[in-house]
Amino acid sequence: MESILGLYQIWKGQAPVACEKLPGAGSNRRYYRLTDNEGKSVIGCTGTSCEENEAFIYLTKHFGDKGLPVPMILAISQDRLSYIQTDLGTCSLYDALKEGREGALGYRASDILLLQKVIRLLPKIQVKGAEELDFSKCYPLESMDEQSIMFDLNYFKYCFLKTSGIEFNEVKLEESFKALVTLLQEDMSDNFMYRDFQARNIMLSNDNEPYLIDYQGGRKGPLQYDLISFLWQASSHYTDDIRQFLINEYIASLKEYKDVDEEAFRRTIPKWVLFRTLQVLGAYGFRGKIEGKKYFLDSIPSAIQNLKEILKDINIDAISYLHETLIRLVNLPEYNINKVNTLPLPTTNEQKDNKLTVKVFSFSYKKGIPEDTSGNGGGYVFDCRSTHNPGRYEPYKKLTGLDKPVIDFLEDDGEINVFLESVYKLADAHVARYIERGFTSLMFSFGCTGGQHRSVYSAQHLAEHISNKFGVEVVLNHREQGIKKTFPRRKKAMIFAAGLGTRLKPLTDTMPKALVPIKNKPLIKHVIDKLVLNGFNDFVINVHHFAEMIENWAEQALNTTYKDKEIRISFSNERNELLETGGGIKNAQSLLRNSNPEERILIHNVDILSDVDINHFWNNVSDADAVLVVSKRDTSRYLVFDDSMKLVGWTNIHTGEVKTPYKYVEQLLKQREDGTLDVGNIHLRAFDGIHQLKTNLIDEMNSWPSKFSIIDFYLSICTKANIYAYAQDNHKMVDVGKLNTLAIAEEFCSLIK
Repeated sequence: MESILGLYQIWKGQAPVACEKLPGAGSNRRYYRLTDNEGKSVIGCTGTSCEENEAFIYLTKHFGDKGLPVPMILAISQDRLSYIQTDLGTCSLYDALKEGREGALGYRASDILLLQKVIRLLPKIQVKGAEELDFSKCYPLESMDEQSIMFDLNYFKYCFLKTSGIEFNEVKLEESFKALVTLLQEDMSDNFMYRDFQARNIMLSNDNEPYLIDYQGGRKGPLQYDLISFLWQASSHYTDDIRQFLINEYIASLKEYKDVDEEAFRRTIPKWVLFRTLQVLGAYGFRGKIEGKKYFLDSIPSAIQNLKEILKDINIDAISYLHETLIRLVNLPEYNINKVNTLPLPTTNEQKDNKLTVKVFSFSYKKGIPEDTSGNGGGYVFDCRSTHNPGRYEPYKKLTGLDKPVIDFLEDDGEINVFLESVYKLADAHVARYIERGFTSLMFSFGCTGGQHRSVYSAQHLAEHISNKFGVEVVLNHREQGIKKTFPRRKKAMIFAAGLGTRLKPLTDTMPKALVPIKNKPLIKHVIDKLVLNGFNDFVINVHHFAEMIENWAEQALNTTYKDKEIRISFSNERNELLETGGGIKNAQSLLRNSNPEERILIHNVDILSDVDINHFWNNVSDADAVLVVSKRDTSRYLVFDDSMKLVGWTNIHTGEVKTPYKYVEQLLKQREDGTLDVGNIHLRAFDGIHQLKTNLIDEMNSWPSKFSIIDFYLSICTKANIYAYAQDNHKMVDVGKLNTLAIAEEFCSLIK
């Protein structure tokens, strides 16, 4: 950072007023957003490779001269390790397509138009960008040559094919590889190959115009490579129709820059898709099978399925042996995703959460009682005029019941407090009854002479009281002031963040595990951000190790990142003693519970990163008292479920220990063979540190000691309570528990975006 700040000082003649470190990419390059006193920002970059920087700087100037949409280099350090460029904003194409990529309705028309604009830009980069380009300045290679292609194919052979156990003839396969290289070499050209043309490397301006970044690894190469990399990027989830549309648009744009034999070009696409897929499988094999990284292992079946589809379009005699070998590979039982046993949820009925909305008004009797637009009759009207009126006194005449002097006057006098105690009792009883009966609307109104002091104070306090106690949506309207505020329906989650993080030492010698950074963002923020995206807005965090640091981080986050999101964060203090998972929930019961016994709480370990669909998990649990996210991952300790996926036990497969209230479970576990997770009508699944429970279960904890395991608690009540599994076996997760998992977590966060 110091080098960037120094370079900025030299370039600008003054230090920046703000320097924000940006999320890192896959290289050693570090990026910073530097802002001056007028709010204008630039991007600073520092790295460890002069050659890589030189390539980017050269290409940026060259592309800029050709009229391509790239940043401008503003300053370069003497050692060439740092530079400053124009700021292209914060929204990438990947960000812009999030709803289309992840939403139930898929890509929208506006998404397709944006993709069209980007794909039509690609030929301009490839052809016009290559004009007068000195490819010797590219890094680390000036062209995609025979050697680099063969390297990728052998990468697939050694890191994936050999690890699959497939028998093959080394000589014949080598001949097929050479034949494929020859076929691919036919498409080599003098055009520029971006090499990493993907949605995260396209920035969008305020008017949705695309700009290019991260092209420093580009080189001379075939046109097809960038097209295939973009359209077959795994995380994009483009349909065949979208791909074909974008291929058509690409070819149409390409014709503006050079002559194209369209039919011949289309015939080349399958072999490049094949090559790119083998590249991907090589990476999965190395990182998954050799390095043991779970995410890549879990991704293999889907990649194999993609390969199976590609092979249908490949019919080339020269690579027939490769084709035959790959056919045998994709048909291996362990790679047949259609045979993955994903057990069903306990119900497919959507959970019907409380939908009550409470409207609270303040008003002046002179202007009439507020109308109830719901048609339910106007609810309850309270007359505040019996209490002492601050409006009679000159210092308060221009103030309202929201101003501190008026608040102090009313509370010191005390009459308003007595009045509200009675209101709270009545309101509580009726809100609870309305929730129980499934009503959707309830209204309370407070009137006084001018609708300015007593009524405003009372309405404000009742709205806050109901929101805090029941978690329902409250709409507050101070009519005479024209002030309207919505207290959103509370979706509550508890985050376990009290652990010592012993396995993450020495990092946790100076910080809590919750604040260990993953891709420049604390673990706890990864969890909270995901839950906020799924509608959660009320968080309880238990704290012990470096408790103050977590509390300070939360305070800062509430004042910055979450200041406009109606987020609430409370802390459950475990400074004196760690209380384990069950004891942690019991200790936090005053923060977790409200007056709705059917309210549910989400529990999430701070060190769990996953792609679990939280919204689906939350809503599809109709009759469950508790639901636990589980999977088939390898571990020593498993929860045991029956055919309905109801909890019936626990076992440690290494020690043979069993905990269950059911004799048949013990008997079936004795029959279990090594490696099997399904025995008779019981199923072993690993707990993934995410669960939900109804708050009425907390009452069952009152007889338990202050310190206990939540799993032991669930096992104790599973005969009378409905404790189910959320068993979507294809989900992916990383337990950030050890130092060697940090890099895996970084990669995982990049891949699940």
